[in-house]
Amino acid sequence: MEAMVTRPAVTCCRRVTFSGPTSSRLVLSNTATTLPSGTRQKSTAARTRGALNIPPHDSFLNPNSSAADRKARPTTGQIIYNPPSSAASVFHTPFIFLPKEDPRRRANLGSELFAASTTIHYPSNNKNTTTTTNTNQPQSQTTTTTTSTNPNQPSAAAAATDFPSIEGEPRYRARHHLTKADIEEMRRLRASDPVGNSVQALSARFRCSKLFVMMCCQAPPEHRDRVQAELDAAKARWGPRRAAARGERRARMGMLFNGEL
Repeated sequence: MEAMVTRPAVTCCRRVTFSGPTSSRLVLSNTATTLPSGTRQKSTAARTRGALNIPPHDSFLNPNSSAADRKARPTTGQIIYNPPSSAASVFHTPFIFLPKEDPRRRANLGSELFAASTTIHYPSNNKNTTTTTNTNQPQSQTTTTTTSTNPNQPSAAAAATDFPSIEGEPRYRARHHLTKADIEEMRRLRASDPVGNSVQALSARFRCSKLFVMMCCQAPPEHRDRVQAELDAAKARWGPRRAAARGERRARMGMLFNGEL
């Protein structure tokens, strides 16, 4: 029987069928791949501490000690030269290490040091004032003061418009486009069909706010009584917990308006 090679289940072994007393056997291939084995992870704190226990740099060790003594420290009379990767900056140097006559010890160095890039620099209204002296004029007119404004410096009115408003953008801008005839029409529609011509529908139709619609017109008394009856029927189905929660909500709202919260 001719040998037949089947598709290997693993890349490193395959099943071969021979003609003879042995029907089939597993034969390892000569490929460089190996069987997948589990990788030991540092899943415990002890292994993590051992992995992070990095020995110090050679410059911190005593060269006279043996290589096996990794805990050896330099003697007191030895100087270690281990320069930093970059030169020191004066902004990181405390004033106590600078001489008193050093020009870097100026008063405004602290403001420049602690001023972040995101700090808002508000424009000032300082004006450049120059004094000129004219010798040809009498003594009373000898000194002339000229005040000029820096063109690169914005004015107070321009500076006020640069910053956004604290309240933010208004959600609705009043257009004042409705006339007296529009208001009469709004009242007629509200009185004729209060259900179809609701406050929201009239607000969308006349392109105004819902508050303006409620200020201009009201629903008929029959419609208001019917809505109040539906609300009372819904409140009658409330349990004690919901009724107590709604009462607490009304109390908190009143305290908020009275400034108690």
